[in-house]
Amino acid sequence: MLKLGFEPEKIIGLNKKSILPAVVIGAFILYFFSISEYTETSYHTMHNIFLFSAISAAILSVYTHLTRCLMSVSVIYVNYMVINNIRYVYGEDYMFSAGYNIWTTFLLPNLVLAFYLFKKEYMHKYWSLFYIFILSQTAIIEKLQNHSIEADSYYFYKHIGMLNYPAFYISLGCIIIFLISYINKGRILTSAALNGSLSLFLAVLMSDNLFAYGLFTAAAAIIWLVSSLYYIYYTQYMDEELSIHNYNSFLYETERKFPLKYSISLMYIDEYERLKKRFGTHKMLILKKMFLQRIQNCNPEIRVYNYKSDSFVLAFPNKNLTESHIEAEDVRRALAKSVFVFNANNHLQLTVSQCVSEKKRTDADAAAVLARAEENLQKACRFTRNITIKS
Repeated sequence: MLKLGFEPEKIIGLNKKSILPAVVIGAFILYFFSISEYTETSYHTMHNIFLFSAISAAILSVYTHLTRCLMSVSVIYVNYMVINNIRYVYGEDYMFSAGYNIWTTFLLPNLVLAFYLFKKEYMHKYWSLFYIFILSQTAIIEKLQNHSIEADSYYFYKHIGMLNYPAFYISLGCIIIFLISYINKGRILTSAALNGSLSLFLAVLMSDNLFAYGLFTAAAAIIWLVSSLYYIYYTQYMDEELSIHNYNSFLYETERKFPLKYSISLMYIDEYERLKKRFGTHKMLILKKMFLQRIQNCNPEIRVYNYKSDSFVLAFPNKNLTESHIEAEDVRRALAKSVFVFNANNHLQLTVSQCVSEKKRTDADAAAVLARAEENLQKACRFTRNITIKS
């Protein structure tokens, strides 16, 4: 009996596809420490690069509904204006102003809110409230400036770099939150959040150097811009969590790359919702990756596409209905015999239900073939599970 244990590298391997933001911040750090002189021209160049990157990322995120990106870039842009304004008002003593110290204390927590509050499915729910929250912080800073209030508290006066003690440790805590999320999820946007917040942290930490501040603020905006572009490109035809082709890719390849003769198998994991309630989303991701590995071990020639959270589409180019049914049944039996091992207390045996459907001349496209398979499988699953049927 085959046992499939939990191999961490198969999950951590997801991080390889989200290394781009780390490359960007690494390039900026190397550039910063490789130059010896900072001129006014170089600062203005970074200023223009920042504006272009921030505005481009904002426009792109609005067009593609990436609200996390929009809100994060908004915080970065407001931070750029606020700190430059405080520097203009207070001069070299800006780091001792109450407005600066309060703003930097809440800067990275604002990024945490921007990233975790705005998931795609809740795009407009907290939009106005978040902007009101950010603008209220800037209003308080403006009020403090008008009254020339200085931060003479011991904890505000004591600094590490250009950050007071509370701001420094709160910012580190926020970066650790992003780091844990990145390790856990391994996605391009969590990588953008981690490296973008780290860039902004470095920018504020070295804000006494005008060039360093502009450089790392620009790096934060560029990280979100390139990450958004990569995310849009990658997720159009790939499933980011499982690293396999998705439904869009299935439609594209069957239309342009497949021969006229092909069959598909719609495969559902039996009792998926019950398993999800028991193990949670993250462990189900691990399980599905082991599941896919078993399918590939059984038949490497099968093309697997992610369809829904509990289902896959298996494609059999140049195979008729009978041949595809035999291969799909072999996969079903192999999965039913496999033992999926999380740890000593969690050994699972899973079953799947499938419906094999062949492309007919009357079918307009692959979506029609899949729809026929789904309809027949739903009817069959009312009476039994762990089956492979034909349609």
